[in-house]
Amino acid sequence: MKKVYAFLALLLTGCTVEQELVTDNPTNTGEQVIASGVAAGGCEQCAASEFGVKQEPDTAFTFSNGKRLLICGYYELQDGKKVFSEFVLSQCGDRDIVDFWEAAERYEVVYTQDTLKLHKLELLALGANRELVRRPWLTEYFYYKGNRLKRDVKYNTTIKYNHDQISETLHEYENTTWLALSTAPENYEEEKMVLANRLLISAISGSDKAEEYLKDFNNKIKAEGAYAEWYTQIVELQKAAKKAR
Repeated sequence: MKKVYAFLALLLTGCTVEQELVTDNPTNTGEQVIASGVAAGGCEQCAASEFGVKQEPDTAFTFSNGKRLLICGYYELQDGKKVFSEFVLSQCGDRDIVDFWEAAERYEVVYTQDTLKLHKLELLALGANRELVRRPWLTEYFYYKGNRLKRDVKYNTTIKYNHDQISETLHEYENTTWLALSTAPENYEEEKMVLANRLLISAISGSDKAEEYLKDFNNKIKAEGAYAEWYTQIVELQKAAKKAR
């Protein structure tokens, strides 16, 4: 079960986003992912919070108006980049944090053109063979207008399949042999998760049939526990992306 929950932790997401779209992708835009320490600037700690995150900042960002934002929390190095989870964003001089991001969430942090960008990473079936790979699902933007901190959240519109990939996904679903969980092999549900992810991307790409199949997916697999929770979350992702189109 430990493997199951580790897998689901990478897939689950519960962030509410504004109805805007973005094409940013830190893997191909040439943006610089921040990985430096905190420079001196008269602000040594993040604001205290109820989330139990350390107050010593890992990274600081100084804007052209002199304002500074700090990140306090935890990260792991992936491909030489810091990927943050369970962290807070804090503005120097404020008694309250800007926001908190949970342990199950993964973000690449980018600072460019006087804007702080948090790229939320998800495992999506966007590999060469539609296998799961990490890609930005959405981006949160923090910037200033005058001395006022502004925040926008936008979807990554590069998440899509071409016609052949959609057709292959639909064919896969239509020819799936569904098994009872009590007799299914150990990796059965995990494999079907990948199929559900492919249906998600096909639906986002404009396939009404994929959307219909995704809605009916749990009637086929009859997921329980953590997998049922994941199915609910992925359907919510599809609905949010559809609303934003």
